[in-house]
Order: sequence, then C-alpha cells, then structure tokens
Amino acid sequence: MEKDNRGLEKIASLYQTQSVEVANKYIGEGWILLNIHTTDYGHPVERHQETVFTLGWNSEKGEVKLPKNRF
Repeated sequence: MEKDNRGLEKIASLYQTQSVEVANKYIGEGWILLNIHTTDYGHPVERHQETVFTLGWNSEKGEVKLPKNRF
C-alpha cells in the first residue's frame, strides 16, 4: 500500500463550516484546510449554493484546539 503523501492519516478530527470567518478562526488555531466544495439545493430553476469548508486537526500537534469564540 502506498503512503498518503498529504499526511491525511495524521488527521485526528474534522470540522465543517459554511462560514469563512469561522474557518479562518480554526486555521488561526492551527487547523489545516482540507477541502472547499459547494452544495446545491432548492428549486431546479432557482438553485441556491453554499460553500463548505472542511478542516482537519493534525494529531502531531497534540490535543485538538478549538477557537474560543467560534461563532
């Protein structure tokens, strides 16, 4: 089996948010931005999109750190 060069095997915790501000707070605590994707929902003619940020905590950094004021 090949080793994952991105280090994903070291991700101990995941967090998803639709807020840029919240994502930046997690990044400020040392979280890694793993993915950005959009979701579609609603009526086929008037679709709504949301951006979702997926962040991960690297276990090599020790205990998971959460932002004090996440919202």
